[in-house]
Amino acid sequence: MVDPGQPVSKAPRGEKSRRLAEELRRGIAELRWPDGRLPTEQSLAREQGVSLNTVRRAVDLLVADGLIYRRQGSGTYVAPNRDSAGPVVGMCVPSMTYYYPRVIAGVEAELTRRGGQLLIHSTGYDIARERSAAQGMLAAGAAGLLLVPEPRTDPMRQLAEFEALGLPVVTVERRFATETDQHEFVCSNHAAGAYAAVRHLVSLGHRRIGYLERHSPFTADAVGAGFRTALTDAGLDADGMPHIGRPRWESSDVEGFLDELLAAGATAALCFADREAALLVAAALRRGLRVPEDVSVVGYDDEVADLSEVPLTAVSPAKAEVGRLAARALLRRIEEPGAPVVQQLVVPRLIVRDSTGPAG
Repeated sequence: MVDPGQPVSKAPRGEKSRRLAEELRRGIAELRWPDGRLPTEQSLAREQGVSLNTVRRAVDLLVADGLIYRRQGSGTYVAPNRDSAGPVVGMCVPSMTYYYPRVIAGVEAELTRRGGQLLIHSTGYDIARERSAAQGMLAAGAAGLLLVPEPRTDPMRQLAEFEALGLPVVTVERRFATETDQHEFVCSNHAAGAYAAVRHLVSLGHRRIGYLERHSPFTADAVGAGFRTALTDAGLDADGMPHIGRPRWESSDVEGFLDELLAAGATAALCFADREAALLVAAALRRGLRVPEDVSVVGYDDEVADLSEVPLTAVSPAKAEVGRLAARALLRRIEEPGAPVVQQLVVPRLIVRDSTGPAG
């Protein structure tokens, strides 16, 4: 996982181009280059302290997302229609790294297609900054807000605060799980993603499966619910499976987690998220265990799963699609204020790689 405050040049090998792409995406969203022309690739390489190949790979990622394009002999430019007269949309995300760049890319792609513009603010997981950012985007002329709000003890009051701004609001990757929800949201169905992961392991003959999580108030609970439901549906005792969690894992924690898995007779584990799964794989290999022959491991998020010592089978939320659908929902709400409220769940895919195999 990349540290949000870390310079691109200090990012781990294999992550520099992705980290630079995230930095460029933020610059585009913040209108850092108002004439629409990005610095030359040579300039970016010097400024960021990275190789020219790293810059080119980063630019290729944004070209593929439709955010920029190359003009032969002239340079690299922000995609057209960004400055057209479409609606201005504000977006608050907790971080500009790791999970959210692909969501932002989906929002950008849909707004570009519709002639809209995006104002974006990273809150750093800070509620006070979230409030001030929403107010600031309102003052800047935003016609609607896409929010990834921080958890609070009274989520419905939280939603009421945003609605009091007088703008259409769609929450992204956040829902307030009550039976009377009447707010508009677009979220990944993380329970369904975990369900698919466990069913995959069960199909390989695993009957003792652990769940190792890094605590997250929204995602980890949903992943855990899908984990338990899949085991129950397979006729297995969900309560008897090892379930271990910490606010954040360190390498020293993982050795103990591995001991608990082995003591419980587990032959497989679902880990939230990729970083934690990669740490578990590394600990197993240090112990002389084989992955997947002795233990199968599934990660969650599919951000850095392919960089693990053994490439990870991982649940891959459709982040760009979530962004596209959220932008589409907000634009519809802006254009048709009286339209019915729509709540959308997007089912993640399971990407099978080398870390899972038949139970021994």
